[in-house]
This record gives sequence, structure tokens and C-alpha cells, in this order.
Amino acid sequence: MTCSSYTIGFEPMIPFLVGNYPTDEDRRSKGGQPIVVKKTPAIEALKNVVENYKDNIAPPEFQRPESWTLKEKIAFFNSLLMDRVEGVLVLVCLEDALYSLRTIAPDDRAFRLFEKLTEQGYKYVVLDGNNRLQFLLTLFNNTFGIPEGEYEYIRSEKDTSVSKFKVRRNKNTFSHLPSAVQNTLLNRRCVISEYTQIGYDGLSSVFINTNSGVFPNRQELRNALNSPWADYVRALRSNVPELLGRIFSNFKKRYVGDDWIVECLDFAIGAVTELDEEVPFEGKLFNGEKDENGNRILETYITDVEISPINQSTKDNLYNSNFLSDQEQVGYLEVFKTLSEYVIEMIAEVDDSDMESVEKTKEIKRLTTKVNLMNLYWMMCHGVDTYEQARLAVELHKESYANSVRCYGEDEATFKNACQGSRKANLEFRYIVLTEIVKEVVKQTTLSEVNF
Repeated sequence: MTCSSYTIGFEPMIPFLVGNYPTDEDRRSKGGQPIVVKKTPAIEALKNVVENYKDNIAPPEFQRPESWTLKEKIAFFNSLLMDRVEGVLVLVCLEDALYSLRTIAPDDRAFRLFEKLTEQGYKYVVLDGNNRLQFLLTLFNNTFGIPEGEYEYIRSEKDTSVSKFKVRRNKNTFSHLPSAVQNTLLNRRCVISEYTQIGYDGLSSVFINTNSGVFPNRQELRNALNSPWADYVRALRSNVPELLGRIFSNFKKRYVGDDWIVECLDFAIGAVTELDEEVPFEGKLFNGEKDENGNRILETYITDVEISPINQSTKDNLYNSNFLSDQEQVGYLEVFKTLSEYVIEMIAEVDDSDMESVEKTKEIKRLTTKVNLMNLYWMMCHGVDTYEQARLAVELHKESYANSVRCYGEDEATFKNACQGSRKANLEFRYIVLTEIVKEVVKQTTLSEVNF
């Protein structure tokens, strides 16, 4: 199902795509992808690591954004002090990888990516250990402020007891540490695994394999796939940071913003399938009416669509499905951008209202919840075109959300309950209510135009 209001008259969104996406036939005709080659893992002192690999980047295609909070940084700092750091830094040498791909696979997507990164001044791509490497760089470059307090450390593996030192306020960077502590940390060692030949599929596989022990979430894995959907979702995210910033405190952390975008797309594209005939939904609908004996009157909802649940597997399947046409790419992007504009305008209206400050905060919070905006996105893909219509849809949605009488299915879920999940029954009830809202919005706005 496409966004009928936004798929006409836009230029193709080709810039969203980075290169070609190989099919099985492509791999067979070209003899497969470049084999992955790496150097024998080396053990390096940290002073060499921060110098040799300072010109690095963790491309969003193959790395989770730097996401350590102060808590994780302090924990890692203490692990460094006590010589308990484990793990491998996994990198790609851009110079070597470009040399190899230029000869054996110049059409591979990785070749164009590596060329671009090299032109920007980077020498290494980080595939695993990005948080650790960035922390080390900030620590040894004196940009990390070490919290005030007393610390313990082990100077060498021969020590039988710990040594102590203090960090004082305003003298809390690496250069202010006792020289013995500085030397100890600079000479701590870590394992470096450096790849010298690798293609795009190899990058994806290495990221997934190296992170299998630290449990990347499903969206982080989807992000690393060699799929046009991965590029598209990242592009959508970059176009609506204000919208995502209203929903999440940090929409890049663990790619929660991307996951919300994917769920919106899955709801708009995959959850509702049009049928050639009308069929009944599985659950029964109670609208608050009772018969003369006081028994509830249950209704069967009949429509020409079939509803499917949304879950991690269906979102995985979306990334493996046929990609959107150029018109559809632009269409769904425009809905996200328009939604962002509408939300900002609605929030401004609340701020300018006569509500008490506490009520304003509650109203803005209600307006910007994940499910409210996902439902509004769906309605904007199915008939809500103007700001006036979107504002009315939000009010009708609020009324339905507060309705504690009307319910659906065996568990007698209210619309509010249905919005808390994405099982088939949840989405069937959400479809019923959202479709009714769209029809009412179109009816009311059309009548107002006629009256005018």
C-alpha cells in the first residue's frame, strides 16, 4: 500500500542509494564476492594504538554509534587501571583495502565507500571496539574529565597488591595523573585485528560476527545489511532529527530512532494487505451497546483487508523484501518530513495556549509518544493530507485513546491497550479506529469547505 497523497510529482530519490546491491545471480556471474583477508592479530601498546589509529571512522553502515555514558566510561577506566580489559579492536586499513579492491572488485560497493572515506582523511574503518577506541583517544588527548576520587591500579602483572592515587577537581585529565599511572596506562596492551581486503558483504558479516557475543539488537543487525532498505532508513533518520529528538532522548543510541522508523514503514507497507473480497476480522468488537437483557452486543468487523502482526521478524523481512520504487521512496520520506513539521507546529500551539505549565508538559508528552506519532504517520499515509486534518485526527485519536468502554477481541482490549502492542489483534483494532478517524476527518473537513 502506498502513500497516495505523496507519490505523484516527485523526482526519483536515487541519491539515497549507495551503489548497486548484488543478487545471487550477480555473485555467480562475477565468481562471488572478494574474499576477506586480514593480518595476523597483533598485540599493541595503547600509546601506539592511539597514535596509529587516530584517523578512524566508524561508518553508520557497520557500527553502532558511540553510545557510552559516563558510567560505562568510568567502568572501562577502572578496568584499564586494574589491567582487566578484554576484547579485540577490529579495523580495516583503507589504503590496503582500496588497493586490493581496485584490482579484484572495483564494482563492489565497499570500493566507493572506501574511496570517499579516504578523500575525507580517514585511514581506518572501525568494525568493532569503537566505544573503547574513542574513549582511549579522549583519555590520552586530555579531553576526558576523570571524576574526582581515589582510584586503585596495578602497575604490572608481578604486583601482589594494588597501588592508589587520587584525582582532584580541576586536575582531572590524563596529564594530571601521577607519571607512574600515565606510563602504566600507555603501556597497557590490546589486541588489534586489521583487515586488508574486504568487500561490502564482508564488512556486514564481520560486524555481525564480531558482535555476536555482545548481543547487538535487531535494528543494529539490520543496519549492517547490504540492503537498500538500510541506506533508506538511515537517510530517513537524517531528514527528521527534530521529530526523532522529540520522541527519544538519544535516537541514535542502539538505533532506537531507526527502529521506530522501520516499524512505521512496516505498519504502513506490510501490516495491511488489500484483498479482492471482504472477510471478517478474527476478534469481536464491542461498542458499548447492550440488548434488552443487559448482554453486550458484539459485532463482527468485515473489510477487504488482512492484518498481519509487526515484530522483529517482520521488520527483518522488510529489509529482505523488494525495495520501493523511486516515487514510493519520495512519498514515504515526504510523509515523515511533513509529520515533523506538523508536530513542531502542534507543540508551538500548546506552548502558546493558556494551559498551566504542568498541563502543557503533559500535553506535549502525550502528543509525542511513539505510538501516537506512528498512528498519525499511518493516517497521513491513508488520507490525512493537511495540517487542519492532522490536528483534527490527533484530537479524535485522543478521544478514542481515552474511551474505556469500547473494546475488541478475546482479551477485551481497549484502543489504549491495543496501542501498547503490535500483535495481530492489536493492529486489527488500531486499523478499525484509525480508519474511522481518517473517514471522519475527511468528512468534517470536506463539510467545512462546502459550508464556507
